[in-house]
Amino acid sequence: MKKNIEIDISLKFRKKSTAAIIAKSLEPDNKDFPEGMTMSQSVKNNILEINFKSNNVMETLLNTVDEVLSMIDMTSKTLEKVE
Repeated sequence: MKKNIEIDISLKFRKKSTAAIIAKSLEPDNKDFPEGMTMSQSVKNNILEINFKSNNVMETLLNTVDEVLSMIDMTSKTLEKVE
């Protein structure tokens, strides 16, 4: 089923630097999305805001969001161990 879908995610971290590092780590992966899908992100203080837009199949968007959240989780856990 094709629809125009938008998903906004806000993730709050203990430090602004953590949010910024995680945002930077996502940059290489947010370039080659399926046709009709975009992702934008910004850091405001210690909050990472991510916006997904798609006019594609909902399942494709949900798989992409899941993949991005998994990368964020992995990066966050790695940063906790080094700090």
